[in-house]
Amino acid sequence: MASTETRSKKTKKSAKKKAAKKSSARSGLRSAGSITAPAAAKKKTAKKSPASASRPAQWLTAFPKDFLWGTATCATQIDGGDLHSDWAKFSQTPGRIADGKDCLVACDHWNRFEDDYKLMKSLSFNAYRLGVDWSRMEPRPGEMDHAALNHFRGMLDSLRKKSIRPLLTLNHFTLPQWWLERGGWTKESNLENFLNFVSYIVENVGDLVSEYTTINEPNVYAMFSYMDGLWPPAKKGLSGYFQSMKVLRNMAIAQGRMYDIIHETHALKGFARPYVGVAKHVRIFDPARPDNRLDKDRAAEAEYRFNYMWTDSIHDGRLQGSLGKNEKFHDGPCWDFVGLNYYSRDRIRFRASAIAHLFISQEEVKDAPTNDLGWEIYPEGLYRLLHQFHDRYRLPIRITENGIADASDNRREEFLMAHLQQIARALNEGISVEGYYYWSFMDNFEWAEGYGPRFGLVEIDYETQARKVRKSAQSLKKMIAQARKSSR
Repeated sequence: MASTETRSKKTKKSAKKKAAKKSSARSGLRSAGSITAPAAAKKKTAKKSPASASRPAQWLTAFPKDFLWGTATCATQIDGGDLHSDWAKFSQTPGRIADGKDCLVACDHWNRFEDDYKLMKSLSFNAYRLGVDWSRMEPRPGEMDHAALNHFRGMLDSLRKKSIRPLLTLNHFTLPQWWLERGGWTKESNLENFLNFVSYIVENVGDLVSEYTTINEPNVYAMFSYMDGLWPPAKKGLSGYFQSMKVLRNMAIAQGRMYDIIHETHALKGFARPYVGVAKHVRIFDPARPDNRLDKDRAAEAEYRFNYMWTDSIHDGRLQGSLGKNEKFHDGPCWDFVGLNYYSRDRIRFRASAIAHLFISQEEVKDAPTNDLGWEIYPEGLYRLLHQFHDRYRLPIRITENGIADASDNRREEFLMAHLQQIARALNEGISVEGYYYWSFMDNFEWAEGYGPRFGLVEIDYETQARKVRKSAQSLKKMIAQARKSSR
C-alpha cells in the first residue's frame, strides 16, 4: 500500500461520523458516504433473542460461498533482512523517512511467518496477497540466492497446508539497488533483467502458486518516484514527469511479457492454469467545485491518467494516452482479472501553478470523516469504481487492497462494514467480485511515512515484535463467519 498524500501534509483527527440519509432500494444499504453502522447491523446487535443474535445481517447474504476473504501485505514492509534493495538504502538516508527509521527489520516476518500464518488462519482468512522481493532473490546481477528461494517456498507451502490461497505479487515498488542504478524502469533495455527474475520465480514456485498480481500500483510508483520525489530515485519536476511516462510505458510492455511468461511456464511445467492480474491503485476524482468547468476538466484528466490510461493499454495490448501512439505490444488483453486497491477520493481543483502536475491540485478535506493520515473515508467510491471497471473491461474483479490507518482501532470496524456493504451492493447488481483483501494484515513500514500509520488488523510492538489481534479483526472474523453461514 502507498500513501497518496505528501509527507508534509499534517495528520488530522477524524471528523465526526455522519448519519446516513438515504437507503439503496436494491440492497437495503444506507448512504455509503457514512461509516455509521447500517440499520441492519444495528438490529443484529440488539440481541432480542439467541436466534436473532446469530442471524446474519441481510447484506452479508450477497457474498457467494466461494468468495475469497483475504488480507494483504508487501515483503519490504514486513519481512526485514533485505539489505540490497533501493528502499534499504533510501530509508537509511537522513530526512527521507518521516520518523527517521529504516525498513531493515520491519516486522521480522521473514523469520516469524509460521506464527503469523497461524494467526491469519485463526482469523478465518482463506486468501492472502503477499509479495516476493527481487532484491532478496538476486542481490547482485546474475547472482541468485537459492537459500532465499527455498525459504520462500517454505512460506508458500505453509500457506497451502493451512488452506490459505496465495496471491503472489511479483513487483511491489521495491527494486534491487543495482538495477535502479542502471536506470530501473526508465529504460526498456532493462526489462530483460526483470523478466529473467520473473521467469526464475514462476519456474520455481509455480507448483505452489497459480494466482499472480504482476505489478503493484504502477501509477503510484511513477508519481512518487519520478514526479513528487518522495521515493527512490527521488526525481521530480518536468523532467521527472517525462521519466514517469517512460516508467509507465515500460511497465505496460513488461505486463504483456509477464503475462505470456506465466501462462507459458505453467503450461510447460504442467502446473495449474494460472490466473494473472494487476493490483491497481484507483481513486474517485470529483471536481472541488462541481459547477466549475476547469475543475471538472482537471478531475476528468486526473481520472483518466491515474485510473485508466495504463489499464486501457494492457487491456487493448496497445500503448495509449501519454504512453505511446497506439503501438501494439501484446496480442489482446494481458490480464485475466482486475485488482483494485481503493482507499479514498480526491476533490480536484485547477491550479495554474501546478505545471508539472498538469494543473491538477487536490483540495484539502474539510467536511468528511478521515483516517489518521487525513484521507477521506468514502465507502461509496468503492461501489462507483466497481461499476466503472466492470462496465469498461468486463473482467472479474478483486479488491486487492482496502484499509484504514487507525491507531486507536475506533473506526476500523465501521470502515470494514461500510466498504463490504458496497461490495455486497455491487454483487447484488451482478458485478463479479471474487474477493476482498484487507490492507494490511499487520502494522508495517509505510514507506516515506515510516512506522507511524497503523493499518493492521494485528498490532505490532516494534520494540518487542509482539503481535496483538485488534478488536476490529475479531469483528471481521465474525462477519466472515456470518457471510459463510448465509451462503450455504
